[in-house]
Amino acid sequence: MKNQAVSDHILISGYAKLPAHITSEEVYKTLVMVAVVNRRSGEIVDAECSMVTELARQFIAKLMIGYNLNDGLTGLLEQFRNNYYGHAKRAVETSLKMIYSKYMEIKSL
Repeated sequence: MKNQAVSDHILISGYAKLPAHITSEEVYKTLVMVAVVNRRSGEIVDAECSMVTELARQFIAKLMIGYNLNDGLTGLLEQFRNNYYGHAKRAVETSLKMIYSKYMEIKSL
């Protein structure tokens, strides 16, 4: 992202309630996922989320970065369903759906 102008990108966030009695919920209460998306191509160029461990944050970001939202949401959700087995799985999926929905809304403007 450093090589491209910021105006080529949009930042989109998604939120979801975390399940009770997991560490992330004790610290944050809500999962926040943020994606920086190339406005023209739909590719996710950077991502971050509010998980407690750095490893979880990095893993989720790696699953998101490089995915093209113009390809629909199914492929991205499949990646998470097949590779992410943390307790916050449902919250992650909900946040991804919010990001995708917001992207589609922005794209139609």
